[in-house]
Amino acid sequence: MRIIYSLLLVCSVLFSATLTPTQLELAKAAGYSEADIKKELSKKQNTENEVQKEQKVENDVVLDEKGIQKEELKSEDKKLERFASLFFNNKNKLNPYSIPTPSNYSLNHGDKISLKIYGGTNEDFVLDVNKDGNINIPQVKELKVIGLNFQEAKKLIKEETKKAYPNSTNILVDISEFSSIQVTISGLVNAPGLYNLSSFSTIKDALISSGGILENGSYRNILLKRAGKVYKSFDLYSLVRYGDASSDTILKNGDIILVKPISKEIKLTGDVNYNAIFELKKGESFRTLFNFAAGFKAKANQNAISLKRYENDTIKVYTLSKEKLYKFTPKNGDEINVYSTSILGANLVKISGNIVAPSEKELPSDKKLSTLLQNELNQFGENGYFKKDTNYNFAVIKNDNNIKSFNLQKVLDKKEDHIIKAGDIITIYKNSDLKEKPYIYAKGEVVDNSKRKYEFYEGMSVSDLFGLVKFNSEVFDDEVRKSVRVDKTKVQITRLDNNQKSTFLVNLSENKNFKLKKYDEVRFFDFSAVNDKMTAIIKGEVFIPGTYDINENTTINDIVNISGGLTKKALKARFEVVRYYTEDYERKRKVLALDMNKALNLKIKIFSDDEITIFPIANWNDKKYVNIKGLVRYPGKYAIEEGEKLSSVILRAGGFLPNAFVEGAVFTREEVRELQEKRLQETLDRLGNQVLKASTSSENLGEEKDETAKKLQAIKQLENEAKRNKPIGRVSLNLYYDLNRFKKSPYDIALKDEDTLYIPSISDTVSVVGEVLNQNTFVFNDDLNTDDYLSKAGGVTELANEDYIYIVKANGETVKYESSYFWGNDKEIFKGDTIVVPMEFDMFSDMKFAKDVSSILYQFAITAASLKTVGGI
Repeated sequence: MRIIYSLLLVCSVLFSATLTPTQLELAKAAGYSEADIKKELSKKQNTENEVQKEQKVENDVVLDEKGIQKEELKSEDKKLERFASLFFNNKNKLNPYSIPTPSNYSLNHGDKISLKIYGGTNEDFVLDVNKDGNINIPQVKELKVIGLNFQEAKKLIKEETKKAYPNSTNILVDISEFSSIQVTISGLVNAPGLYNLSSFSTIKDALISSGGILENGSYRNILLKRAGKVYKSFDLYSLVRYGDASSDTILKNGDIILVKPISKEIKLTGDVNYNAIFELKKGESFRTLFNFAAGFKAKANQNAISLKRYENDTIKVYTLSKEKLYKFTPKNGDEINVYSTSILGANLVKISGNIVAPSEKELPSDKKLSTLLQNELNQFGENGYFKKDTNYNFAVIKNDNNIKSFNLQKVLDKKEDHIIKAGDIITIYKNSDLKEKPYIYAKGEVVDNSKRKYEFYEGMSVSDLFGLVKFNSEVFDDEVRKSVRVDKTKVQITRLDNNQKSTFLVNLSENKNFKLKKYDEVRFFDFSAVNDKMTAIIKGEVFIPGTYDINENTTINDIVNISGGLTKKALKARFEVVRYYTEDYERKRKVLALDMNKALNLKIKIFSDDEITIFPIANWNDKKYVNIKGLVRYPGKYAIEEGEKLSSVILRAGGFLPNAFVEGAVFTREEVRELQEKRLQETLDRLGNQVLKASTSSENLGEEKDETAKKLQAIKQLENEAKRNKPIGRVSLNLYYDLNRFKKSPYDIALKDEDTLYIPSISDTVSVVGEVLNQNTFVFNDDLNTDDYLSKAGGVTELANEDYIYIVKANGETVKYESSYFWGNDKEIFKGDTIVVPMEFDMFSDMKFAKDVSSILYQFAITAASLKTVGGI
């Protein structure tokens, strides 16, 4: 406690020039004298370079009449609170002047900015952000700051002020007064309405201002609406339990905060670290609940957890282990209580019922029931231990919901014995307790836990019991919900005859009216767990192919129907069934080719494990489409027939428009793109493997390490470049405006599905890219050649590989450029062409590696130039 007082004193000294009477009392409680306090106060200094802002610390905490924080009351003296409700006991509100201005704070109309200038001229300005979002600084131009965050505005103001006051040695910028915003707080809060808040208030600040959330309001489903839409959902649990404020958001003017109702509340008490009423979201489990409660206490009995549930106008109470509880799905209104483990913990058993001294006893060393009881009789005597009317023929041992009966007299006479374990509860009955009506006990996971005992009557059969027992339709298996179905063909019965238990199976197909006896235990089974599953597969031309459950009476008609029926492509003249059978202790198969029409008329049966294939009608193909884009009369998506030519689709598209640049047409094919991507990746992989292999081989031990590092870095850069310059699958072709001429050319190719033709507008330019001083695009001039365009681009750089300059033609073809001083340029340049000047790779001693890198860069340049030629499709 002295440490807490000391910290409070330090805070007081830091933020005030004098101490209040309360602070003086805190100081004395911390062991400080008034002389110590004055000494600390004298150390406070404010330098001239600081922007003075009001600093205000308020701690408005809800206390009880004795001055103790409410949450410090003893748990037994206080009402069980909702988890996170104590957050609103602290009524502190955001004071924007007591904390540094956030760098991401967006400046608003009404803010006031403090500007201090020191140096040759000392100035002090308070700048208003006017309605236009501007500030006016003397000798500095008007600056627009609205929409900028504080860090951006601060940088802008300093830069512009420095120009006007060049002799300044220090410029300080801060917010001296913040604007306010109006937000609406609605829903289940204590005081809904319109609120004026600081301009960098968050959702939690607004909730505190509204007085907190009502008892039926959600702490976890708080919506922030902005511009009519849900902008963010705020979960107070994340902040309170885990310190995660990521969903808390700075508010804006006009925002609406809506607190929704609670959907699911769970009450948790007992030996957990936090007793409270918790709110769970959809999909959250009891495991999540215990995480919110910070887990179990050390003395918690994790095998004795009570679940109280309100269901169908009844109350159900389960005693479960932690693992079994986790398999239940939480429901609204559930109440969980975690019991304590006894002082001796795992070494105790409990004896209760018709005895003089019910109590917990230490487990005997031999763990025998007879030893435990004999120890009690040695202490009290038989007549002094068992009460009158004790039933010596029947008693029970219970542990983890498992019950085992025993004959008390035989145990005392040592004619019968049982091994007991820690946590067992031994119950002794009196005769009057057992004078209940005879019953039948139903067991098995398919039986609903809410009722296991059913009244017995003479002549009762197993078939009768099926009409009485309440069965589950689904259960949890390792926290996974699964459907179950009761098997009505067999049950297992455990019967007590002459004090001897026997268990046997009853086949109800052979013995439908098997008669029960009183106190029989009947185990019911999930059908899928005790029967071979019958399934068949159907595939091919049905709407929902798959594997389906069948039975002995399933026909081809049934399985066609459950698979959605036959598609219009289905061949009804023939389908195929692969059938399996056993012969000579081997599994064999045979293939049956059948007529579908006849099979449906005859309703032929389907057997377990059959595989049915429905074939398509011959030559029934899915439609194929090509895209025609750009300057054709009717651009769009066209269905094509097998073998249809490009010229045919261009005619269907209405031919070319007058300003179409057919010489620069770009034709792409999906399978070419995939092949280009595959080859590029293979080249990169091969190059990487070669470098790694070479770096570890004995013949390259002399190679310097930095050479290998450069290679690996180069490969990484190539991989990044490959992501940006993905191949487009372009196929070079010469397209003519005269379609009759084009039809006679080898370029009138047969089309494939997903082909694309793009016709650009006329290009009057030539582009120069790569290692030139000025990469640019120039107006085409018929009098200029390649050398002329290179000159217009400022000539090549020192890094250029002048031996491998090439030209990407408008139609996608690539030609190498060769220049001769005497003969001039041997390659003509045309509209839409791109001249590419590659880099010369002499940075590596390994010439093969340099050549491979150059080859990959060449491919990148081709792709980029192709895109540039048509304007970047």
